[in-house]
Amino acid sequence: MSLMKVVTDVRWYILLGLVAALIIGDTGHAPMIAMVTLMIMMCVSLHGLSFSKADIVENKKAVLAGVLVCYLVAGGVTLLVGSFYDHDLWLGWVMIAAVPCAISVTSGTLILKGNTKLAMITVTMVYLVAIAATPLITKIFIGEAVSPTEVLKYVALFILIPFIVSVPLKKVKIPVNVKAVSINIMFFILMLITFGANKDFILSEPMTVLWVAAGCLVRIVAVAVGIEIILRKIGMARDSRVLMMLLSIWKNSALAMSMTMVLISTSVSVLPSALSLPLEMMWFMIMIWYFQKRCPPEITRPEGNTA
Repeated sequence: MSLMKVVTDVRWYILLGLVAALIIGDTGHAPMIAMVTLMIMMCVSLHGLSFSKADIVENKKAVLAGVLVCYLVAGGVTLLVGSFYDHDLWLGWVMIAAVPCAISVTSGTLILKGNTKLAMITVTMVYLVAIAATPLITKIFIGEAVSPTEVLKYVALFILIPFIVSVPLKKVKIPVNVKAVSINIMFFILMLITFGANKDFILSEPMTVLWVAAGCLVRIVAVAVGIEIILRKIGMARDSRVLMMLLSIWKNSALAMSMTMVLISTSVSVLPSALSLPLEMMWFMIMIWYFQKRCPPEITRPEGNTA
């Protein structure tokens, strides 16, 4: 394996982030670092990407499907899994179901050579829907409603600001490998701060952690495999299946952690979101292998199919 393949392979960064988190532990200011990291990741992912109103109209069915996958499929399964847990942990599962997809869905789609333009449009729509959906879900299942203004703040941070920053960046030529390494470093930081922030609790309550991790794996693996089987059977193109699979499993766990800490006083409630991010990233490593080795673009993408 060449050195360039190693330094551009996100899987190494995820593994290093996990190891570093176990060694270093809590770095402090995890929510703030996570937000800044996600904003930078989005700026880099948007470089060279643009879309118009015509693109939105052309892809409206796919965008609607993505929004439904994020909230009905991912959110519904999360609530179903969470119903098997006690009250404090249930509150944490509700938070995961309520938040939009991870902003890194766009970066993940780029890494997997999926439909990045569709990813950007869909993620934007998911976050706009979240202004109403996130407060509604928390109100129904917890009784404490997240303010729509709070959600709107994240829309500005994760969508609007990176989009504005990406406009002047279009004039700057960024090599593909530099972009890949930059995004990979962001994944390393996310792994380090989110897992490290909960290291002490994870090591002190191993049985609780294993019980919650089992639920996370059911939510991630069962949904991802099911989505892939269904979408392959209906003939959806590989580059769109990549996006749909990411939307079905990759929630904004950092946002869920932040809201859980603000709205819920029990520390155990943050565990579902704290474990979701590293486990989602580990599953992402399997997705990279699958879509590169077992399902490469040049083989699986049907000719003329842009679904």
